[in-house]
Amino acid sequence: MEIISINPATKETIGSVQTTSLEFIETVFDRAKEGAAEWANLRLTQRSRKIRLVRKMLVAHMDELSKLIAAETGKTNWDGFLEVFTTVEHMRHVSKHGPQYLRTEIRSPGILQNKKCYVNYVPHGVAGVISPWNYPLILTAAPVIEALMAGNAVVLKPSELTPLTGKLMTELFHEAGIPENVLQTVYGYGEIGAAIVDSPKTDMICFTGSVEVGRKIAVACAEKLKPVILELGGKDPMIILEDANLQRAAGAAVWGGFSNCGQTCISTERVYVVEKIADEFIELVKTKTEALYTGPDKVDGEIGALVSESQHEIVMAHINQAVESGADVVSGGESLSALGGYFIKPTVLEVQVDNTDIMQKETFGPEICIMRVKDEVDAVEKANSSGYGLSASVFTKNKKRGQKIARQIRAGSVCVNDVITNYITADLPFGGVGISGIGRVHGAEGLKSFCQTQAVLVDRFGLKKEPWWYPVNKKLQSFFRVFTRVFYG
Repeated sequence: MEIISINPATKETIGSVQTTSLEFIETVFDRAKEGAAEWANLRLTQRSRKIRLVRKMLVAHMDELSKLIAAETGKTNWDGFLEVFTTVEHMRHVSKHGPQYLRTEIRSPGILQNKKCYVNYVPHGVAGVISPWNYPLILTAAPVIEALMAGNAVVLKPSELTPLTGKLMTELFHEAGIPENVLQTVYGYGEIGAAIVDSPKTDMICFTGSVEVGRKIAVACAEKLKPVILELGGKDPMIILEDANLQRAAGAAVWGGFSNCGQTCISTERVYVVEKIADEFIELVKTKTEALYTGPDKVDGEIGALVSESQHEIVMAHINQAVESGADVVSGGESLSALGGYFIKPTVLEVQVDNTDIMQKETFGPEICIMRVKDEVDAVEKANSSGYGLSASVFTKNKKRGQKIARQIRAGSVCVNDVITNYITADLPFGGVGISGIGRVHGAEGLKSFCQTQAVLVDRFGLKKEPWWYPVNKKLQSFFRVFTRVFYG
């Protein structure tokens, strides 16, 4: 059976891959177990050098990768390039700092100075990585690289909507020197992903995708007590305070809401602007939005296509429901499917109620909803009203005020006077709270998520017995009681 890859901007066939049979999956897992044993024996610096070679290989093929990403997803060539850029920056960081983050850490033995204590970061074994379609390179390569740096073998399943990017990435990894049994890629639909999750031969799972599928994976892993990282959806709020730089804030809203056609888990979907400056801000957003070109021109265009017909229908349904519920259309709002692909004109809505799908559910399309608020207290309350908690942003000229508000927002990441850039910053951990997921990728925390934390204690002097071993005489018991009163009291 073949998976056909379609260009969403033209609806033309790009290519295809053969699906992996469920019968063959067991062979894949067996090979992965063998690969994991060999790979884990490499020193951290050896793994780092191999990852550096992979990075150089991707840079050498960046034009090919950028164009393929753009073709499979419908995004522009510039968006495709930015994905390659972000990927190689993460690889640079992991190869440079991975050995430092994962080296053995000496810990204090406390009062037991006759002991030596330390922590090892030990690979789980075989990591199952299930990646999405919206960023088919970075959201695939980043967890794969972190799993490899930590010493795991990887069984990867790319999205069925973007299999060719996953295939090319895997080929480049192998060409750069990653053994074929250390990174294996399988292709298919939900049943292949379920096989990766359910197999007793995968030791951990990293999934990026929808809340609905993430819940099922969480339950399956919980039953097996299998470690899992879930990077799920977002409904990210942006707060614009009365003292914000409005030109920068409006530009950030337009970039954060429309980049990759809004198909970004940390896309700006809800904007809360203080009433005092709302009119000026909304007018700036309107002007910047209407200057954007949407369509099949991948070279000079800014906004590409949605990934599929079903995604196009979801976004239009959210927009139409919001308008029916009283939202004012500031700009856009109509389908541009007459251009030949799954296009929607970038849409800015001013909303008065927050109980519609477009304010409660992840829309994942080129839309921004703006709501007026009384003050920062009102803004924070509304920002925290969603079950999602992936990312957020705050705009104010007072940076201390912005950072104070950031601590009040229920989100895994917060940008002050910026948007989305936290994802490009490879040393920052990334992940959500609430229904946006569990666990972290990126940074030291992300690398350690792909490891077991092993605590080791070593006796230094080799005495015949410890003071508390049997038999314990009465004088020693009395000494410990006195010592506890004096030392801890």
